Amino acid sequence: MATGWVGFVGPIVGKIGEFLMAPVGRHFGYLFSYKSKVKNLKDQVKKLDEKRGAMQLSVDEAERNVKVIGPDVKGWLERVDKCSKEAREILKVKVEANKGCLYGWCPNLKLRYSLGKKATNKAKEAAKLHEERKLTQVAYNEPPPWIESTSTEGIKVFESRRLITNDVMEALKYDGFHMIAICGMGGVGKTTMVKEVAKRAKEEKLFDEVVMAVVSQSPNERKIQGEIGDKLGLEFRVETERGRADRLRERIRGTKRILVILDDVWERLELNDIGIPFGDGHRGCKILLTSRFDNICNDMDAQKKFTVEVLTEEEAWNLFEEMAGIFNDTSHTSTDLYITQKKVADECGCLPIAIVTVARALKDKDRHSWNSALLQLRKSMVKNIRGVEEKVFKSLELSYNFLGSREIKECFLLCSLYAEDFNIPIEDLVRYGVGIELFEAIDSVNEARDRVHAFVDELKKGYLLMDGDGGGCVKMHDVVRDVAISIASREEHSFMVRCDEALKEWPEKERHKNYAVISLRCTGMSKLPDNLEFPKLHLLRLEHNYTSKLPDSFYGGMKEIKALSMLNVYIKGSQPTSLRWLTNLRSLSLYECGQINDVSVIGALENLEILGFEGTRIDELPKEIGQLSHLKLLDLLRSGVKRICPGVLLSLSKLEELYLGSSFNDEHRIEETKATLTELCGLSNFTTLVIHLQRFAYWPRDLVLTNLKAFAITISPMIFTRDSCDYQLQNQLSLGDLHESNLMESGFENLFKITKILEITQAVGVKKVGYDLDKDGFKKLTELFLKYCQDLEYVIDTTDGVPVPQIAFPVLQWLRLDHLDNLKEICHGQLSEEAFSALKRLELRDLPALTHLWKGPTQLVRLRNLTSLELKRCDKLESLFSLSIARYLMQLQKLDVSKCRKMEVLISSDEEEGDQNEIASKTTDKIVFPKLKELYLRCLPSFTALCKAMNGIELLQLNQLILWGIPKLNSFCNTSDSNCDTIQPLFNKDLKYVIDTTDGVLVPQIAFPVLQWLCVGHLDTLKEIFHGQLPEEAFGALKRLDLWDLPALTHLWKGPTQLVRLRNLTSLELTRCHKLESMFSLSIARDLMQLQKLDVSQCRKMEVLISSEEEGDQNEIASTTIETTDKIVFPKLKELYLRGLPSFIALCKAVNGIELLQLNQLILCEIPKLNSFCNSSDSNYDTIQPLFNQVIVMAVITGWWQQRWTRKAKRQWQQDKLQRRVVMAATTEMKEEEREHRQQR
Repeated sequence: MATGWVGFVGPIVGKIGEFLMAPVGRHFGYLFSYKSKVKNLKDQVKKLDEKRGAMQLSVDEAERNVKVIGPDVKGWLERVDKCSKEAREILKVKVEANKGCLYGWCPNLKLRYSLGKKATNKAKEAAKLHEERKLTQVAYNEPPPWIESTSTEGIKVFESRRLITNDVMEALKYDGFHMIAICGMGGVGKTTMVKEVAKRAKEEKLFDEVVMAVVSQSPNERKIQGEIGDKLGLEFRVETERGRADRLRERIRGTKRILVILDDVWERLELNDIGIPFGDGHRGCKILLTSRFDNICNDMDAQKKFTVEVLTEEEAWNLFEEMAGIFNDTSHTSTDLYITQKKVADECGCLPIAIVTVARALKDKDRHSWNSALLQLRKSMVKNIRGVEEKVFKSLELSYNFLGSREIKECFLLCSLYAEDFNIPIEDLVRYGVGIELFEAIDSVNEARDRVHAFVDELKKGYLLMDGDGGGCVKMHDVVRDVAISIASREEHSFMVRCDEALKEWPEKERHKNYAVISLRCTGMSKLPDNLEFPKLHLLRLEHNYTSKLPDSFYGGMKEIKALSMLNVYIKGSQPTSLRWLTNLRSLSLYECGQINDVSVIGALENLEILGFEGTRIDELPKEIGQLSHLKLLDLLRSGVKRICPGVLLSLSKLEELYLGSSFNDEHRIEETKATLTELCGLSNFTTLVIHLQRFAYWPRDLVLTNLKAFAITISPMIFTRDSCDYQLQNQLSLGDLHESNLMESGFENLFKITKILEITQAVGVKKVGYDLDKDGFKKLTELFLKYCQDLEYVIDTTDGVPVPQIAFPVLQWLRLDHLDNLKEICHGQLSEEAFSALKRLELRDLPALTHLWKGPTQLVRLRNLTSLELKRCDKLESLFSLSIARYLMQLQKLDVSKCRKMEVLISSDEEEGDQNEIASKTTDKIVFPKLKELYLRCLPSFTALCKAMNGIELLQLNQLILWGIPKLNSFCNTSDSNCDTIQPLFNKDLKYVIDTTDGVLVPQIAFPVLQWLCVGHLDTLKEIFHGQLPEEAFGALKRLDLWDLPALTHLWKGPTQLVRLRNLTSLELTRCHKLESMFSLSIARDLMQLQKLDVSQCRKMEVLISSEEEGDQNEIASTTIETTDKIVFPKLKELYLRGLPSFIALCKAVNGIELLQLNQLILCEIPKLNSFCNSSDSNYDTIQPLFNQVIVMAVITGWWQQRWTRKAKRQWQQDKLQRRVVMAATTEMKEEEREHRQQR
């Protein structure tokens, strides 16, 4: 019996013992194994820090590649920083745990237990964070580029254009039109108009996507597909025409509403072949095209066509006056010059592009120039160009004639060598110009570059060129290009340009002519000819030939050629042997020409000055290249060259510029690389270097390049640089993963003196930057970035006894300090007032040891030019500026402070050093920031006020204000000074109101007169936004109001503040304001004529948006009531979102109806008591309106969601009243949903 009982109870006791012993054992482990647990924590934190460092490098690289960092990645980095910081605090406790009690004789058991437990939990957290990073993508491609409007055509918003633009917008809204055309002569402003339409369509949310492609005279389907695909973020991943079309078609069909703009169509396009579905293929896709020809619009089956005519005479003269700088006053209008100017304007034919180019060409010219211009315009013989009106040609030719010098005219004509809408690299013009000896009195390539850039600026001012899509590029308007080609084709210039069509063979009639310049697109040629004869040819430009091989005798008949450029012409193996006959060749550029195994034949080109292999793969630069004794520029960017034969660079005695990029990073050739770079010291003319090395081991020790003037040098495995540049170098030095000794022994001392951009990342042993690296104080430096330098204590320190210059960083404009764990101050010691005087942008992030920006004598620093300051996670910083510094921040436009735990005020009264009498004499009763536009204060748990010891703060230009997670904030100005017996509070002391004017304090005539965005969040005691009486102009410019997590908020406006008029408010978002029962009174609601978006969610007590409660002057309110109409109108409201409102019953009270004619998105979710939009208790209305009835008028609804309604609301929705009583222009999806509900009935 006993045995049975034991057998029965034994297992139970064992189990109980297991459950009891497990936690007991775990707790004993905290106590007796705390050392192993601390060691485990150290290991986990080390692994996590390594993972975090790698992740940060990936983030930095992604940002440099203009990619968007995933929000989860940013959150992970913040959690890791928090975990690491807390772990370090735990590890500090270990020292105390080892000491014990009673002078070390008795161990501190309690502390050891606590340490073991905390170390275990934190190690688990670190391990979990380490695992999280294995699954998440770091970055994503940047959102597709938006269509930018351009002002280069000088077209103003005239009435004639505005009316057509409005008509086009209405046509886009009509479901029956899917193909719309805008036609008109070249230069009339069609492209500018469609860009404006695109901008408005996006702003008004008519479409989910708006894309644009330029078609031009010779349509290229791949190019059109590429332009549309780029703007949609589409990667084709297929090469066949049909495959690309299918991919594009699939992407467009996946977009519910899309507008495709096809600009400059010259002939009928088969949109299906391109991959653009429309009409029955995709009802949500609309096409908007432009063309110079009316018949093309018909050929494209345009359902609606708009013709853009020339400007009216009044509009034309107004534009001409503005562009030419003519002053229309009585003293001038009676002169002969004015009469001539009017006649010149008349000759422009009221055409915008002609007006702009002629007027700009003649601006500030004398009477003789105007008379000459008029004569030329009247007598010019015009060559017929299809699609270009005669007056346009004459006008543009006149602008060309007025360019002045032969050099700028030739530079302008060289821009016509490219296909229509091409991004023309300015560096190409430089190299062509040097090649054909265009420039006079030029001694170096850089001098030629400066001259070309000056020419380009002048051509852009005259609207003959416009900005390109990227840096270092320009574009030419298609009409300007047509005229330029026509001028260039004349006998005196002898250009042949055929870049808009894919030639299948060399033009038969163009093989033996006396051309001086040829530019051809050879895409379709299977073979290039070998019997060409161009005895006068100076410049040859070929592009896009992937299949044919250059015949050996290809260059035989063009021995006078001086400039040769090939783009995407795949040269298989080596260049033809006939290349050696081009002894007059001065410029050779091979861009993206595949792999060339042997370039030794180039060594025979004894007069060559420019040699470029950008994007063309070559393994080795052979010794024959050393024979180019006149070579001034060698470009090896993206060439992948692994080796330059010894002695080659030293032999290039006239070399001025070398572009190496990321070549020379072969681990097996470190010493050879160093020897090659050392050869540069022997070149007396060498001035320019672009290079990216992975490690300092490749850089020769004490390499001094005495004559170097322009450079972009990167030595780091972590800093990513693009292997391309616009050749306007900024003298940038980027160094990473280094020791202090690398800087001291690198020979950079002379470079530091002329460096303009300096970036140092992960430098060990570097404690200061200022005078340690450059004893002159970096007089040329404009940008300084310091990241992950763990030993850095000060940016500059003047207290170590070393003599220092008067001024440090006198031209520095941008300073960014990031993840510097030991940085104590930016400046330590005394500096002159001119130090940092040019600083415009200051960014400080993750500086846990920073206690002051400036302290003591450095308070004399005057930041007169500072425009932007961003501060994040500087946990020991209690204040930002002293009063003496703050008074000089007259240019400050943006101030962003977030996640600084100890930050109490931005502007403190602490004047610890200096002449106190002088400081006192400068004190005024308020701080003025006359240009501050953006103020963001977020997650500041200790923050109490913006400034201390001041009576007021003036922010007259503030247009964006965010207050978020600052629970102790009670005023903008907080003073204990007896002289300041009144405070103008922004918030009352218990943080009950955003603005309180009821305490008898004088208020400004206008409060926040230009504020456009107000965001308030996470303020637990805030009761009202505005309290007391404000003038009507207060907040008159407010466009966006965001209120989040305000649990005590009971009113936005109350009492006299009802007089506030929010006439410009376009967006209002309200989330988790649980005590708020209504939002607006009727008087305020009637002023919301610009409101476009209203989003209310998670407000427990919200019953209505618009209440009938009117407080204040009852007589005035009564008079307002008399004028009350029977409905509320929101004429521009497009988006209405009501979600998570358990008490909500109606949108408005005491009115008979609401009109929402532009509503296109409506979300009603989790609002169980909703039964009407308007709920009136007025005796005149004895019935409650249903959710939708004849008074609720809505139009253009394109989106609809209805979730979790009550049965009552759902029954009302199902009633057969929708079709008869609600005015709608609904989409197909809406109609299908309606039919579905009918069937359920």
